[in-house]
Amino acid sequence: MRTILGKMHLKWCHYCNLPVLDKICNICGNEPVEVKLTPPGGARPAFEKEIEFIENLIKEQFGTKEDILKGRIVLMNKLPGNEDMQEIIIDGQVIAVLKYDNGWKIMPRLEGARRIVNAGGYKKIVVIKEDVIPYLLGRSSSVLRPGVTYVSEGIKKEDEVIILKKMNGKDEDVVAVGRAKMDYEEILNAEKGVVVKVRHAEEPRKANELKTSEKNLRELFKDMVKANEDVIRRFEENSVGFMRNTAKRINLPITVAYSGGKDSLTVLLLALKAFDKEEFDVLFTDTGLEFPETIKNVDIVQKTYGIKLIKEESNEFWEKLEEYGPPGRDYRWCSEICKLKPLKRLIDKHYPNGTLTFVGLRKYESFSRAKKPRVQKNPHIPKQINAMPIHNWSAMHVWLYILKNNAPYNKMYEKGFDRVGCYVCPAMELGEIDKVKREYPELWEKWEKFLRKWAEKHGYGEKWIKELWRWKNPNKRKNK
Repeated sequence: MRTILGKMHLKWCHYCNLPVLDKICNICGNEPVEVKLTPPGGARPAFEKEIEFIENLIKEQFGTKEDILKGRIVLMNKLPGNEDMQEIIIDGQVIAVLKYDNGWKIMPRLEGARRIVNAGGYKKIVVIKEDVIPYLLGRSSSVLRPGVTYVSEGIKKEDEVIILKKMNGKDEDVVAVGRAKMDYEEILNAEKGVVVKVRHAEEPRKANELKTSEKNLRELFKDMVKANEDVIRRFEENSVGFMRNTAKRINLPITVAYSGGKDSLTVLLLALKAFDKEEFDVLFTDTGLEFPETIKNVDIVQKTYGIKLIKEESNEFWEKLEEYGPPGRDYRWCSEICKLKPLKRLIDKHYPNGTLTFVGLRKYESFSRAKKPRVQKNPHIPKQINAMPIHNWSAMHVWLYILKNNAPYNKMYEKGFDRVGCYVCPAMELGEIDKVKREYPELWEKWEKFLRKWAEKHGYGEKWIKELWRWKNPNKRKNK
């Protein structure tokens, strides 16, 4: 994975308690420590609303009495795969995973479990005999009933639980974390059997907590930018140089693709550094399925920077939907109708001889994008050549650059969204769908109304309406 994507940039300054992408922290001059993330390592900062959501989830799930994220920068790292899972990073450590599985839940790592216990979280606790600990440390993956001395009342099968050696309120008593394989009553009545399937175990020790700050999150963001000033400058210079050199080499009208997302905003900011704003146009394709914040953001960005924005709209989705049926991950007709077709129409009209378009694609977004060349012809639109000035940037580089420039980013990111594309998209995970339902109920109601109508017509059940619509042939997904 590292070979394809390149090195993982994220480090942490333990003196300033800030994420750093360089060899030294620009505030204190000390060398930061590498953060161990799951590749591709697209960590991003969490905003107030998302942090509050996670904090409340921890309190609900584990019964903590105090906040464990307060006064710290919180980063989220999306994990690859078919489930919505994100690592939660504070103090330079992954403390837990936020997972959607018929609802949101916290899967604590050992460092997170220590902090939960410190904060009074005794809602999902299993206490074991001390002579069981060597077996867990020796890679045993289960806690058996004879080794259990105490369980929290109310534990349900499949709950995430914290395993302690003693029940005395100290973080150094945490031995392991895992998933319960029995209900509370079943554990009390059982003489044998697996009580917990262990995920992580290690020798008990104190939590490795760094200093907290009295500053609010926006002030901490400013410190984060300051700690990374040199690396931000270097990445900007590299990308601006790439854009100027590419424009000289490819003698075509210059355009910037804007979607309302963070990556395209970063490319626009770089274009304003590389060229006079009169030297390029900004292209926006309205798919007809945009979130309200996206449309608003496009208008704000246009007014803020005084750019020439060329829009093209697609109004065919709901019409074609009756003909083609729901788009799927294996049936992406929506991209052709809502994105490529209007973009081709725009380019044919305004750039009959072709255009060089700077786009916000990054290799850290996916392994397929990591293999793309930095400059290439658009395989779907012959008159467009795409160039990728932030191809080597991580999500943290992007956010640092946006925050440094105080740029007007899409407010959907403050609600915990990773992507700000169409609100109907088969590429969405169930957790993303849950966010749309929660934040934009009227939009999802319109889509679900169609799904129920289509399901009734074709004999599909509730599971298809909730998740299997995302594939053309749902029967192949039923047992997966």
